[in-house]
Amino acid sequence: MPVVTVGAPAHPRIPELLTAVADAIADALSLGAGDVLAVHVPAGAIAASGDGILDDGWWPVMTIHGGDRGASPSAAAREAADRAVRGWAEAAGRPLQGVWVTWSRPE
Repeated sequence: MPVVTVGAPAHPRIPELLTAVADAIADALSLGAGDVLAVHVPAGAIAASGDGILDDGWWPVMTIHGGDRGASPSAAAREAADRAVRGWAEAAGRPLQGVWVTWSRPE
């Protein structure tokens, strides 16, 4: 069961974001209802080297925690998560500066 951590500032529509990410990953991996969990990890502030705190956009960081599913399915899941975040941000009127998605396997 993949578990996704979504690091991003608090927002009233975070439940929609988590649902969109979990559903997108489940679809990409041909998994069913309840087979992917998404957890919000609130980020209090975002700072850039040399610039300090940034107020002009989000930089969501997601890590998909799951077993080895192969390169192609893992890439499809990462791309689906990226698209889900971008779609949510557009619908929520939240500008993005970038989205980072990684797949982390247990060691």
